[in-house]
Amino acid sequence: MPAPITNRSRTNPKRGVPSGLAPDLRPRGSAAAIVLVAALVGVPASGWGVTPRLSAAEPDGYRRLAPGVLTVVPADVSDDENVLRDDLYEITEGLKSLSWQPRQAAANTTLVARGRNREFPRDIWCLEFAFKPPRLIEVDVPVSERAMRRKTICYLVYRVRNVGGRRTVIDPAEPSNRRTERFEKPVRFLPHFVLESREPLSEAEGVLASREYLDRLVPTAMEQIRRREDPRRRFLDSAEMAGEEIGPGEERWGVATWEDVDPRIDFFTIYIRGLTNAIRWRKREGITVQPGDDPGTGLEQTLESLRIDFWRQGDERSLRDDEISVGYAGLFETMMLGDRLLEATGRSGLSRSSPTAGLARVGVAWSDLLEPDAGAGISSLLPLETVLRRIAAVPDPVKRGVAAREIFGEAGIGYVEELARAMAGPVDPAREAARRAALAGVKFTPETAADQPIEALAAIVRALEAAPSVAERQRLAQDFFGPAGNKVRRLAREVAADRTLATLWAIDADTKAIAASNARAAFEAVRPAVDVEKDPDQRLKVLQGLFGPRGPDFYALATRYHPGVEHAWVFRFEEEGDGGL
Repeated sequence: MPAPITNRSRTNPKRGVPSGLAPDLRPRGSAAAIVLVAALVGVPASGWGVTPRLSAAEPDGYRRLAPGVLTVVPADVSDDENVLRDDLYEITEGLKSLSWQPRQAAANTTLVARGRNREFPRDIWCLEFAFKPPRLIEVDVPVSERAMRRKTICYLVYRVRNVGGRRTVIDPAEPSNRRTERFEKPVRFLPHFVLESREPLSEAEGVLASREYLDRLVPTAMEQIRRREDPRRRFLDSAEMAGEEIGPGEERWGVATWEDVDPRIDFFTIYIRGLTNAIRWRKREGITVQPGDDPGTGLEQTLESLRIDFWRQGDERSLRDDEISVGYAGLFETMMLGDRLLEATGRSGLSRSSPTAGLARVGVAWSDLLEPDAGAGISSLLPLETVLRRIAAVPDPVKRGVAAREIFGEAGIGYVEELARAMAGPVDPAREAARRAALAGVKFTPETAADQPIEALAAIVRALEAAPSVAERQRLAQDFFGPAGNKVRRLAREVAADRTLATLWAIDADTKAIAASNARAAFEAVRPAVDVEKDPDQRLKVLQGLFGPRGPDFYALATRYHPGVEHAWVFRFEEEGDGGL
């Protein structure tokens, strides 16, 4: 039997919540490859409840959990995955040369025709999944045969319960007559957990990268976790969990563990695969099925995955388990966009800049600073180039300096001066050759760059924008500026904040209310000004002006779900080898 396909987002019908993955902010190249390995599968979306509830009464002797400590994701009882429908491609494509039009029989009686749109009934089982919020524990972990190291381990206590399965019974004489029946059987849970950061984290030279952590076996942590959580209960690691089948009605308690989780992470997601055998499949794009191919050749497989979002409250730059809460759909997008608004509205006071006045002085509107989605986790530098060229075009040097200070602020002017010194000032002979060669590529020398620093900087920014990869952009910045190369990214960030503020002014948003808010309140404060725009093209531009090229996608996810006390569970089908993020 072929197995599943393309990443398919699903909607929880009980809450109307989009269950597709929100666009992420991290690079889609090598980081995406990690996610492929991290693909996790969970339980079908249709028919799942979303209200956290308590577990069943525990046997005497076990530690009783307080209300709300254990969150239960109820098992799927729908029948929408029991019967899959697709073509037998080995016949419909592999043998299509045998296709013919019968003269004395119905057209659908030929072999090729009968291979189309076939039904594949399957017995579908699922496990009920319950969990406690992730926690941290300090343990000694062996790093060699003779050495131990103290590490912080992040762990998730969970429970799985075999609640049975369902199948669709089809009457052979009358296929339209069908019914769903329940069945019970032992199942084996092969757990696969991945903890993944939702927001990208800054690396050297401004590259953004997300973090993905596979569940690791940490034997030295299991006993400490058991003593902390419930000394009388047996908790299984992932290997032990996979070693025994779970009988009908039985439950098992397990622990997933992760090492070296970055303490900067505020938003993260845990994906769980193995909770169900629900699958889908489709033919790979560009694949041609040939006669004699084995069944399933060229098919993509997808499994159904469970995604649970978490977020860390507070501003401390350390991960503490007493601050970790279960998130809801759209929370990450709401907080991220709100932070962007707070940064823009608070920037002028911190940097002593007047962005809207400065942009007006050089004739730049917010719509002139919209940027394409550069992808690969790196922002476009085109808005920065636009601003630099407009500043350079101001004929009066005094007015030019005033405009630059208004736009970039004190910190930004410092960045410009540092970059000017780096591309035109004295350097050691080893770097001089690389600098001259790089400047020659943009038709400048250190001497001409000293006379026209803004023009030279604009030309360099254009060259960096044209670099085919993140690594090449970093290498070029190093050739032009040496260690000061990362200041280009900081200048680009200043311009992006200016664009956001100029857009807020253009749509008459209440910037004072936004600046006095927290991230969530700031986002809610800007929504009326955005939603009043009914022209879809103009609305798209406004969102790009406020939040960058992917702003419309983030805004849609942030506004699609109305936050409440209930949680929304996100389910998806995902390909083997494709995280779909």
